[in-house]
Amino acid sequence: MTITCMNPILYNAAAQGNIMAFKNHKFKRPLEALLTPNKNTILHIFITTLENMIELTEKNFVGDILNMCPSLLCQVNVKDETPLHVAARYGHANIIKVLIQHARYGHNQDLGSGAEAVREMLRMVNKEKDTALHEAVRYKHLEVVKLLIKEDPDFSYSVNDAGETPLYIALERNYENLVLEILKTCNSPAYDGPLGRTALHAAVFWDNKVTIKAIMEKIGGAITKKADQEGWTPLHLAAYSNWWWSTQLLLEYDSQVAYMKDKEGRTALHIAAHRGNNRVMESIIGMCPDCCELVDNRGWNALHFAVEGDVRTVSMILKNSSLSNLLNEKNAEGNTPLHHQYSRYSEDVNGDLMDHPRVDKMAFNKNNLNAYQVALTSAKLSPKKKMDIATKLRSRSKRVFLKEDENNITLDDVMKDEVKWWQARRKEYLEKAAETHLVVAALITTVTFAAAITMPGGFVGTGGDPHDNEGSAVLRRNAAFKAFIITDAISLVLSSSAVVTHLLMPLLLIKHYESDETRYDFLSLAFKFILMAMVAMVLAFVTGAYAVLVHSLDLIVTTCVIGSCFFLILYIIYELYKKNLGFSRICSSLYYFLCY
Repeated sequence: MTITCMNPILYNAAAQGNIMAFKNHKFKRPLEALLTPNKNTILHIFITTLENMIELTEKNFVGDILNMCPSLLCQVNVKDETPLHVAARYGHANIIKVLIQHARYGHNQDLGSGAEAVREMLRMVNKEKDTALHEAVRYKHLEVVKLLIKEDPDFSYSVNDAGETPLYIALERNYENLVLEILKTCNSPAYDGPLGRTALHAAVFWDNKVTIKAIMEKIGGAITKKADQEGWTPLHLAAYSNWWWSTQLLLEYDSQVAYMKDKEGRTALHIAAHRGNNRVMESIIGMCPDCCELVDNRGWNALHFAVEGDVRTVSMILKNSSLSNLLNEKNAEGNTPLHHQYSRYSEDVNGDLMDHPRVDKMAFNKNNLNAYQVALTSAKLSPKKKMDIATKLRSRSKRVFLKEDENNITLDDVMKDEVKWWQARRKEYLEKAAETHLVVAALITTVTFAAAITMPGGFVGTGGDPHDNEGSAVLRRNAAFKAFIITDAISLVLSSSAVVTHLLMPLLLIKHYESDETRYDFLSLAFKFILMAMVAMVLAFVTGAYAVLVHSLDLIVTTCVIGSCFFLILYIIYELYKKNLGFSRICSSLYYFLCY
């Protein structure tokens, strides 16, 4: 295996632009044979390492080297990159001018053949099929782009291995100034992109009104109908991304694109309905109202897609009287949007569709089922949701179910399923509540026991009054301290009783065959013990604090008031509970009380 390498003295001279090292050195090999392992010539090295050298140095070194060895102008490295590729990538406009000058006049060519040599150099591609313009656009070098296009404005740059043209690269990166320069200077710019996309797809992706207008004015409105490999036009992409302005611009140039379908038969309106992009939908419907009649390959119309997507979009369609023809249209399986609503996975359904006066609640699909029956037979809805639907729709469905078919389900079956579902949920809640209660009860027991051992105010020590008993509580004659001891003892006993109740519950449930009612009774008893223990614990805290802080009036008053708030909060929760308010309402009420 032959490995090419360059003398380190010559490599450093090339990197530093030291022309004298090459003029004074007697080479054993010609300049074009001085190569790195990646076949980079001294021009590749100089251009790559060049940073802030003065303009004269750039021109002199590159020009002098080309005078010494003209073949280096188009000599490629292992990636088939010419010095022009590298200069375009790093944005060295002055070097590019020198390269173009040598291509035009390097061999004493006349004007015609010199221009041809320049075009040939500009159109050379590397192994990834990138031209110098591809590189300049990718790295956003505007001056280089202007220079390259000016030298060859008639060339329509083809795609590289990634399927990108220079125009597509600029649009995909949202380089607005480069896009406008290419469209202004190139006579016929190629606009292809990967996966069948066009430059307009890339412009719509960024919702850039300037570039969208410029593309359609330069290339023509026909580009709006160009679809990618999935059949998506730029309008499909705008509808998916909820770009209202892009939608408006595309439809103003060519409204016929609203009727185009992708490979699955979906129009842009279908995409917008599924995504819940109401403003885009209104724009499409306003300019092309009859496109609402189109269906996809499954026979779904826009309302089917809205039911599958966002419930707010369903409400928007229902309010539009011009879309009334969608309400009862059937898909390939004979399902109307109402059927589809109750066969989908989500339980967040829109009740407006069922209550709409123009919706046919008795419409039957190809399985001879109406929406009510579809809801009962759906395996994706919970028994509770089925029961809610059945309550609203059963009065409209008089068809009798026969039990000969195992797929037929009566209302009684649904009610039984709902009872089982609620029983399972209730058992789950009771088990979780029991775990929580046991933890709370054990915590209260621990706290009250520790409070009784530590004693507020401390203990009597040795050397004190002989009438005092050594080791007894200092505040034992204080009335507040006595109240503290009593309430603390009550809290300890009640919380311990709750712990014992939870410990005995499994044995008692086995004796009663694990009845849910028995489980609830024991849990309710333990809850009452815990609640009373908490009340006693708070009283113990207030009385204990009063006993030790009696000589600090402002502090004891504040502490007692704050401690008393517990009973007020408890009363508020009880009153809200009696009014059957939801959990969230109770929490929000307490939040406002605590804040204000």
